[in-house]
Amino acid sequence: MFYLRAKVSEFYQIYYMANILVFGAGKSSSYLIKYLLENAPKYFWQVIVADANLQAAQERVKNHAYGKAHQIDILNDNERQRLIQAAQIVLSLLPPSLHYVVAKDCLRYSKNLITASYVSPEIRAMDADVKRAGLVFMNEIGLDPGIDHMSAMKIIDEIERLGGDIYSFKSYCGGLVANISDTNPWHYKISWNPRNILLAGKSGAHFLESGFEKTINYQDLFKNYEKVQVPNFGELAAYANRDSLSYKEIYKLDKVKTMLRATFRYESFCIGWNTVIQLGLINENDSHNAPQITYHDWFLSVTQSIKGNSIEEKILHASNGDKQAFDLLNWLGLYAVEAIGAKMPMSSADILLQRIEEKWKMEEHDKDLVVMHHEFGYMRKLIDTKITSSLIVEGEDKTFTAMAKTVGLPMAMFTRLQLTGKVNNLFGVQIPISAEVYKPILKELAQHGIDFHEAYLS
Repeated sequence: MFYLRAKVSEFYQIYYMANILVFGAGKSSSYLIKYLLENAPKYFWQVIVADANLQAAQERVKNHAYGKAHQIDILNDNERQRLIQAAQIVLSLLPPSLHYVVAKDCLRYSKNLITASYVSPEIRAMDADVKRAGLVFMNEIGLDPGIDHMSAMKIIDEIERLGGDIYSFKSYCGGLVANISDTNPWHYKISWNPRNILLAGKSGAHFLESGFEKTINYQDLFKNYEKVQVPNFGELAAYANRDSLSYKEIYKLDKVKTMLRATFRYESFCIGWNTVIQLGLINENDSHNAPQITYHDWFLSVTQSIKGNSIEEKILHASNGDKQAFDLLNWLGLYAVEAIGAKMPMSSADILLQRIEEKWKMEEHDKDLVVMHHEFGYMRKLIDTKITSSLIVEGEDKTFTAMAKTVGLPMAMFTRLQLTGKVNNLFGVQIPISAEVYKPILKELAQHGIDFHEAYLS
């Protein structure tokens, strides 16, 4: 009888196993893949991890009986489509520009899609077709965006149930370095895709403050930071993030007078990065003979038009006289008499990226930190009330980071909800703002140490 039951179980696994396809085995994938593999035996899942780097995919799967590593050129239509056709659900941790390539195939072959990235205009335009196909393309279900949406909507819905009118909403989030691993004057190390650090803020910011719309362009973004006190943590600097006003309608905050989404950094980072921007060191369109020049040569070439007879004078001019900026750029080695060491011409952005990957690298036992903080102001029965909701998560090491945990687990948990039929009436291009999504995920996240502390302020 035992032998018969074993054979029946084996038959069920072979013919009814759900294939989960994960594109990407980078820095943010560790907890996501770990969660899926740990749950795979219970739910009869086959977890396929596909990446351009086969070794990276193999390291994530670790010979797990329910996992499989696959090397792929994501732009090879035949390879990509063959994997998607065989999947029940697709998770994309690819660079945001590649999500649309995957999304088109998911629509073509009727597969649900999950990403942690902002909804692109191209994917937004697919909404009607995705609904007609009876599919869900869940986007913005990582950390920020992701957990920020879910934790905010939980409080927004609660305030509305009490009859309160929200007039102010501010949301802040940042990936930082834990105090124990904070060993450089920038107070920063890389725990996510380093190229995204270069791109952060490029689109500027648009937000609402005390009833007035404000727009800040990229050149001014990092000099217009505010200081924020986070309960049980301390002071951080924050710069406005993208288009905050687009979430007024999404969050149904029609009466709000202040609406701001912002990114946390330490103040020294904002001072240093603003100087990097003013000096023109993030140009993606120029070209330098990197194999034959030093960082010093590159720096002088890029900053020719900046006032000053010396490097120090140029930096002080670009930073509006802030002497800390000179020390920060000096530590980063941006004008060191040291060979760039490249094998081909590079843009300024690529040269800068190479430098920060080296200088801001997380060591094996380094720990990162995620800090999220919401501030709500609302009126109820003529009483002005303020509430804060804060989250602090520390990573384990450079692989199992707080960033990977907070980005990956929401994606993995929604995958489980979708495959087990717990989300029944969600179709089209979505973000996680409905109670049927945020309630179970926030509850499960708390079991993994991702838990918010709420406080009322007088």
